[in-house]
Amino acid sequence: TLLSRQRLLFEIKNFKIKKQGEVLKFADSHLNLLSLRQALESSSLLSKSYLVIIENLFSGKKNKEKEKIIDYLKKNQPQNLIIWEEKKIDGRLLLSFKNSVLTFDLAPLVFHFLDSFFPGNAKSCLSLFHQCLEQEPSEAVFYLLQKRVEHLIIAYDLGRSGLSKMALWQAEKLIRQAQKFTLLELLKIYRRLLKIDFQQKTGKSSFDLSDNLDLLIANL
Repeated sequence: TLLSRQRLLFEIKNFKIKKQGEVLKFADSHLNLLSLRQALESSSLLSKSYLVIIENLFSGKKNKEKEKIIDYLKKNQPQNLIIWEEKKIDGRLLLSFKNSVLTFDLAPLVFHFLDSFFPGNAKSCLSLFHQCLEQEPSEAVFYLLQKRVEHLIIAYDLGRSGLSKMALWQAEKLIRQAQKFTLLELLKIYRRLLKIDFQQKTGKSSFDLSDNLDLLIANL
């Protein structure tokens, strides 16, 4: 999500520099066909450049108005349009669209790093962490580590019942990883992650995010 959002911001900035036009955004909850058509078709009518952004057309809540919009876009294939989705969607929905589709999947290495996060494995974990930073931004790795520690706390405390929405193999893997910690260790790590997050957002840290994570991992 972070990488795709960064690409969207790049496209908007690039459009403003090159076309010096106006950007019109439509969010999932405020979509209607009439307004969208006016935005997309006004470029040729007013001799002014517009870039139209639709967020979560496919992944948001379905309704008849959205179906009309998708049908309209399939038939017209507008060039001054970007559709941005915060979640990965079924590729079959895009088969009728001729424009390019960009996806931003995480490198598999990130998940190897997360699986290596447990006491006594600092050296290997640090090595994988630095390899991750060559492929992913530190913010993305930090967010995923924070979510992993949250899941490990739940796995340790509640076991399978706390992870009922996950696939069985995922839950069992988290439970095995959680058992390598004590609950107190997991809580301390989570508090440390919250402190790092707060310090980074408020500019109160003497180190950058990757350095803070280095120190955290080194103390496993």
